[in-house]
Amino acid sequence: MQEILKQQSRKYLSRYPRIFFCHVPKCAGVSLSKAIYASVYPSVLKATKFTAHIDLKSSRSNAELLGIDMMTARECQLVSHLETPGMLYTNGHCIARPDVVSKYSPHWHFLTILRDPVDRFISEFVYNRYKESEWLKHNDDIDSYIDSPKGISAGVTYARYFSGITDSDAILADPETAVEAAVANLRRFAVAGTLDDMPGWIAQFNQRFKTKINIDSKNKSPNQHAFSDITNDAAIMTKIRQRCEADSQIYQQLKASNAAA
Repeated sequence: MQEILKQQSRKYLSRYPRIFFCHVPKCAGVSLSKAIYASVYPSVLKATKFTAHIDLKSSRSNAELLGIDMMTARECQLVSHLETPGMLYTNGHCIARPDVVSKYSPHWHFLTILRDPVDRFISEFVYNRYKESEWLKHNDDIDSYIDSPKGISAGVTYARYFSGITDSDAILADPETAVEAAVANLRRFAVAGTLDDMPGWIAQFNQRFKTKINIDSKNKSPNQHAFSDITNDAAIMTKIRQRCEADSQIYQQLKASNAAA
């Protein structure tokens, strides 16, 4: 009887695709994650062993106990999820390096969406500067933030997430290699688009999964006035564009690739 139930369970789960949504910070990921799940999976699978997310609490504990950086701890969680029999859906702030995508993309659908890197940089700064929670909160002004380690890392977010090169200084030392690797990796994704062409992303998604996704807006910036102050400062905007140059190349090449498809 137990074996029959297992077979029935496997048959039921095989109806559904296996998806990892790579949630890049401040790229509408909260809205998309909820919408992806709702459009593909039945609600009965929520909070079961068949769905997961890259958990902040456990990744922090792993990082502290094992003496590894937070993103490495997150990557370990991701690979564990991708290896788990019966797992259907996982998501979170976790890089998707080329080796991982190459290994698991035959069995998993990798999804992501990118935002204009300059807008994303500003949004992340404002969000972490003015939010109520203490995690990643800072008190920097934008001028000092741009040249701080946090600002440098934020400027190469797409390169870090997709190139396989996680060290910001290494990316900046050879941005062409990082850009080329990131773009090649993103082309392996089942659905990868840009926030300024959300209809295009939705069309890709709906065609791939034979569904109709409905996306709400979540997790807005806590201080729109601060965002406007930055975008109205020409000198600051020049510095931010320079800081985000590698990510901007990744972003533009992804847009061009989707337009040609």
